Amino acid sequence: MRRSHALAIVAASAAAGLAAPSPALATGYCSPSGDQCYSAKKVNGQVRLQYGTFSFRGKLRTCVQAPGGQNDCRIFTLRVRKGVSSIDVRWSSHFPRRGPGTYRVRFAGVGVGNQLGRAVTFRVGR
Repeated sequence: MRRSHALAIVAASAAAGLAAPSPALATGYCSPSGDQCYSAKKVNGQVRLQYGTFSFRGKLRTCVQAPGGQNDCRIFTLRVRKGVSSIDVRWSSHFPRRGPGTYRVRFAGVGVGNQLGRAVTFRVGR
């Protein structure tokens, strides 16, 4: 991923976090310091889970909680391009669809143990 693409992820996530949430839209979040931004957003009809940071490298645990409460977690290696560590993955390729409703996504650094910021959400229709 080129630096401009990684920075676009961070910028798009920031913009998504500032927009008024809508139940049909995915959401994003940026930390107050701006060192990390992430989102669950629809791109060309597909839900993409995106995370970008300047503050650490390594692995990122991404957990998706389905509407029924089931949790599925995967570990992704952050790709570093020109100082930006990021992931950009398609939800449907890595996590099971567990019916319609609102899904919650949480990110945590592997080895860090703490959740990074608040959860973001996206909605899946029938």
